[in-house]
Amino acid sequence: MKEQLKKADVLGLVLIASALISWFIRKTWTNYQTGVIVAGAVLLVISLVLKSNEIREGMGRRSTKFGINSAVSVLLLIGVLALVNYLGAQHEKRFDTTTERLNSLSDESVKTAGEVKGDVQVKAFYPGAEEARTRQLLDRYAEQNGKIKVEFIDPDKQPQLAQQYQVTMYGSARNPMTGQQKIFGTIILDAGDGKVERIEKQDDVSEEDVTNALIKLVKGEKKTIYFVSGHGEKALDGTDREGYQVASGVLGKDGYVVKALNLAQDLKIPPDASVVVMAGPKTEPFPQEADVLSAYLEAGGSVLLMLDPMPSASMKDFTEKWSITVGSNRVIDASGMGQLLGKGPDSPLVTPPYGNHKIVEKFNVMTFFPVSRSIQPLKPPVAGLTVEPLIQSSPNSWGESDLTSNKVSFDEKTDMRGPITIASVVTKDAPEGKKTRLIVFGDSDFAMNANFGNQGNGNLFANTVKWLARDENFISIKTKSPSDRGLTMTETGSRTVQFIVMLLFPASVLVAGIFVWAKRRK
Repeated sequence: MKEQLKKADVLGLVLIASALISWFIRKTWTNYQTGVIVAGAVLLVISLVLKSNEIREGMGRRSTKFGINSAVSVLLLIGVLALVNYLGAQHEKRFDTTTERLNSLSDESVKTAGEVKGDVQVKAFYPGAEEARTRQLLDRYAEQNGKIKVEFIDPDKQPQLAQQYQVTMYGSARNPMTGQQKIFGTIILDAGDGKVERIEKQDDVSEEDVTNALIKLVKGEKKTIYFVSGHGEKALDGTDREGYQVASGVLGKDGYVVKALNLAQDLKIPPDASVVVMAGPKTEPFPQEADVLSAYLEAGGSVLLMLDPMPSASMKDFTEKWSITVGSNRVIDASGMGQLLGKGPDSPLVTPPYGNHKIVEKFNVMTFFPVSRSIQPLKPPVAGLTVEPLIQSSPNSWGESDLTSNKVSFDEKTDMRGPITIASVVTKDAPEGKKTRLIVFGDSDFAMNANFGNQGNGNLFANTVKWLARDENFISIKTKSPSDRGLTMTETGSRTVQFIVMLLFPASVLVAGIFVWAKRRK
């Protein structure tokens, strides 16, 4: 019996380990586990007491001393690793190795966070004061700028603070399809002096939600973008494929106020106009309207013209006054690139690199322009004006002058050889230190509902408006929402994997070492 009890230390260790493993995986502690721990500890003590003489004799052996030295070395190594781990936790540095940058902010969000000059308190009101996915997202903004402070608050435990910010939307909801419980809440961004933005959703908060709220805080004042109507332009609130509802919605999210303007009726540009847009007029504006636009530009205003090929309006007299020649043609791209998007040769596809202008200098996505006309800078330009190309088609393109035939071919005598300028930028010094800004595109379809989300079209339109509105610091590349290919596991499954990696593998190595040691000893 005594010999069996000497070997009970192994059984005791097994009992203690099984109880700890059960707690590690299930995260619940019961009286049963306590009993198993106590029984294992008793067996371990009894075994050590009965083997005390053998232990004392073994301590004097050379092999034992060597083993102790090895054990001390291992403990020192573990101590060093623990210290390194502690220092790493105190000075956290993240690296995103995913192909689609799943764990990083987009270029637009990074720029927006960098524009925060004053302290912004981000208060996330969630039940239990925690929501892992939202916390990870908000912490990424705080990492970009130390002036962004993130705090999670339980509105039930701090009702006075919740009442101060009028927080009423929070709680939990169960997905009827998956049965998964989802926590939702309200996020308040407080920049002080009454500048407050709020995000209220019964769904996951996205990066776009947070960035748009920050943009509105940073900008302060809301600039107004006016879209001219009355000449068959794209409908600002149009929901059909040719409408501009998506474009106007994106501008709204970027912190702009979007309004319609009937120049023929008012014959003046409102004083709060930051940009005036004319998107695809089908008929020529009245001369008085063109005069109003010119006067607005002369005073340092910003105008965006998007002029489709004939029979749409060309505004020839107006554009030539501003050193732009609008071609009576359509751009044909013989490179075959348009086939990538299921388009024909009359939809030129523009690929990086673009020019050096602020709008496109870091643009790394393709854009395409369904049925476009040439927009060439006038050479030499009118005195006082600076004109430069913004978008150009490929060298394998030309400006087709025959607008009646469906069969096209390059004619050296009548056609314009590529690359063809599809958009041009005009600037001029204006009174009071202002700068006139005019951009003319040879196509308005690239920004309509059906095409806005394709490739970089929508991004190009938004950045163009931002530059015209003198918001250059917010020009960026919007990243598309990547497909999340993460592995979803239950809490128990996650702990099981942790147990295998952190305990089972090291224990296997230890057991193998003991087995080799015992075998050599024999």
